Order: sequence, then structure tokens, then C-alpha cells
Amino acid sequence: MTPEATLPLLYAPWLRAITGGPIPAETQATCDHCVMLPSSGSAPDATYFHPVTKCCAFQPHLPNFLAGRLLSDVDASMSAGRIELEERIARRVAVTPRWAGPGSVFGLLYRSVPQVFGRAPALRCQFLTSTGGCGIWKHRPGVCATWFCKHVRGNVGSRFWRLADKLLQSVEHDLSFWCLAELRVGSAEADELASRTSPDVSEVGGEIDWAHYRKLWGEWAGREIDFYRACGRLVEPLSWDQVEQICGPRVRILAGLLRDAYASLGSEVIPERLRLGQITFSAIEGNAYRVVSYSHYDPVLMPERLARVLRYFDGRPTEEALEAILTQESIRLDLSLVRRMVDFGVLLPCSFENSALPILN
Repeated sequence: MTPEATLPLLYAPWLRAITGGPIPAETQATCDHCVMLPSSGSAPDATYFHPVTKCCAFQPHLPNFLAGRLLSDVDASMSAGRIELEERIARRVAVTPRWAGPGSVFGLLYRSVPQVFGRAPALRCQFLTSTGGCGIWKHRPGVCATWFCKHVRGNVGSRFWRLADKLLQSVEHDLSFWCLAELRVGSAEADELASRTSPDVSEVGGEIDWAHYRKLWGEWAGREIDFYRACGRLVEPLSWDQVEQICGPRVRILAGLLRDAYASLGSEVIPERLRLGQITFSAIEGNAYRVVSYSHYDPVLMPERLARVLRYFDGRPTEEALEAILTQESIRLDLSLVRRMVDFGVLLPCSFENSALPILN
């Protein structure tokens, strides 16, 4: 039996309601035994993460309702994350009615430093515990819950999780504003969203603009923890149908796309016609090529004999391509291997134009 993905407590039933079934775990990408760390015998020119950060060289924004759930959680395994959030609220820096985040300075560094992801200890997530565990695991936001360095089904799995990320980010956006409306706060924050483009001086040690802070928080200033907990209580009982009613049409569209991607995740059908995808032969390891297709984090090793026959997949019917490989190269390709090459984007259905995915920006 395929293990089910471990999702945040709030989001798991919502995604199950959308897909209609269990979501398979990405067993090739594990937090406890990170496959992106170099080990003895590792290829020296492959892509690796820093052991201090692994993939957590990223600091997420916690929407108000997830912050509230974390602050209300008495589970000892969440204590490090809860304490970090409480201290962040006490500093009153990068804390608004809509979210508690790392601040704009982090965003500037993350966007402007090349190849920073997974490699910069200075950007290590502040919610990590001293032993490297996630201090907000049960209440982590969508961007953390849906990211994996490797996928069991390659690009098929990647597409599903990228859609799940976009869906949950849209839900977090809409529900955080819904909480503001329900609790009658946040009009100042909503009014200035488009005009705030640079970090506040308080993020680099300067004085807090108390007038602005009180304007943002209104009657909840000084009671930020109570506010976040109230947001958590508002969202806690919502079913997925209620979430769709509260959120905008974008969420309904993304939910439909995610449902289709889930169907593909469980399908082993091989397309009737295939062509070679956009791949890069990045290195030679032993008697095989390291081939990068849909992601440089998830290359595949391909024997030279297999690489040599990829040219037969030129848009002709798949059965004819397999027959030509057998008669001209004396190689019988297993159908499961063909399906794996499709999964990883080495081979593409002929109708698959320009490697584009139907994902909203």
C-alpha cells in the first residue's frame, strides 16, 4: 500500500475533499534523511543543499489563521515554533493582522542572491528547531507543505504539487482577508498593500512607527496573540465547500485543475504518440548518463543503450517506435520504463505543446 502524504492538519481534509482520495507520499524526498545532502560516493558536480538548512533556506509567511492555530497548540513538538512566533509578535516587526512573516529584508535577499535556495545558512528558517526539525509542522503553510526536491512520478507529481501550492496560497490569501472582515480590522493594511514595496526601517533595527502600527491593528493592538487565535477559531470548522464559498473564483478553478492532476497522478496510461522532451545530458556516472529533464533537483540516470534509442520516439505511434527499437536495435523496452520516461518529461505526448502546464500565475 502506498503511504499517504503527511499534510498540515487543517489542509489534509480539504485536499482529500477535492481529490476524492488519499494523496500519495513523495517517498523519494524525506526530511529526516535528506537526499539532497552529499554523502560518500556522491557525484561532485551534482546539486546539493547545505546541511544546516537543507531545503529550509526559506522563511514562510504564516497567514493569521495558521498563526492562531500554532499559538493555540499545546503539543510539545510545536513549542519551538510557538515560542519563535510569540517572540516575533513581541518584537512587533513584520507582524500584521493578515500574517506574521520574516519581513521584506528576507524577501529582497531571497530574490536577488543567485542560487540561494537550500544553500544559505543565514536564511535558515527561523521556525526550525535546534535539531533541524520543523517547529510548525502541523500548521505549516502551503508553500512548505507542497514543495519536494524529488517526485516519485517525476513531472506528473511535480505538476500536482505545484497546483496544490497555488491553490493553498490563494486560499491563504482569501481566508486571511475574510478573517480581517469578520473581526473588523485590517482596512489600513488592505489600503496600503499595493504601495508597500520596500522593507520597513524597523526590520533593520530602527524604531517602530507606533502610529502606523496602531493604525494597522486598531483595537487589537497589544492583543495580537488573541487576534491570531480568534482567526484560527474562525477557520477551524470550515469544510471545503465553505472555503470555496468564501474564496473567489480562482480557488474554484485551481481546485478543478488539481482534481485533474490527481487523476493523472494515479494513471499509468502510456500516450499513443511520444516525442523527445527538452533534456540535458549533464554528466556521466559509471555506465550511465545523468539526464536533467523537468527539474535539476531530480535528474535520472539513463544507460547509454536507452539514450541511444530515444530518437525513435519521433511522433510515430508508440507501438511502432517500440517495434522499431526491437527490430533495429535488438532492445525490448519494458512498458514501465517508457511510462517512467513520460513521468519525468524525457518523453512527451505529441499534443504537449512547449512543455506548458495549465497553471495560473
